[in-house]
Amino acid sequence: MATPNNSEVYRYPEYYALGYRWNTEAECDFIEACLEAHAPNVGKRLLDLGCGTGRHAMDMAKRGYEVTAVDLSPEMIRYLKQETEQQQLPIQASVGDLRDLKVDGTHDVAICFMDTFRFLLTNEDILAHLRAVAQRLVEGGLYLVDFWIPRQWDQAGNEIFQWEQTEGNTTVRVFYLQHPDTIDPVAQTFEDELVFQVTDKEQDIEIRGGPTRTRLILPQEWKALVEASGVFSLLSSHSNFDLAQEFDRETLSWRMVSVLKKHS
Repeated sequence: MATPNNSEVYRYPEYYALGYRWNTEAECDFIEACLEAHAPNVGKRLLDLGCGTGRHAMDMAKRGYEVTAVDLSPEMIRYLKQETEQQQLPIQASVGDLRDLKVDGTHDVAICFMDTFRFLLTNEDILAHLRAVAQRLVEGGLYLVDFWIPRQWDQAGNEIFQWEQTEGNTTVRVFYLQHPDTIDPVAQTFEDELVFQVTDKEQDIEIRGGPTRTRLILPQEWKALVEASGVFSLLSSHSNFDLAQEFDRETLSWRMVSVLKKHS
């Protein structure tokens, strides 16, 4: 997840990479399934926005994709470049901001996963971003986006998610916290926070990311914003990175995954 501030957790890319390594294969399978279903004639050039430590970028590069990866955290990009060099993967990684996208070249598919899109706080930011991404895609190219949707209205800004991953002597417990007292109902923003509880060789470490303001985007609003951009069509939205599972009341999960297609 890219961040608009210098959150402490992003200074520990090794722990971040371990904590977030779950579900990567399924999410990359989803990318390829979308391309096969909606853009079978485009190539294999991928733009990964808010790439974090590059788990999607590296998996897709191993599948034969030429990858450009961008994240606002220098530590994340430094980690990805080291991994790219060690594994000899075709990835170009650089520091960059979703709100001021500076990426060269043309791509066939772009992704913005791990709830990163919600760092765009205003409608103006969102529309400008969509248009900037479209400029970097081929005609008919896809843009895949995921972000959090509250399960219930009274839980908006008041949910907690947690998980853990272990490798060798290291365990990373990740807590995603929301702070309901920070909700701005007019701007539809609130503060959330990542906390890592790490056990590393019997040493316990807690790393608090600090509050970060993010945007609440609801499904109907999202549909209207995509239409207003004038550059994308919203083909579908899904739960759990499954093309067969449409995002609706019955399948509501904490992440809505949308498939956008650039106008021809």
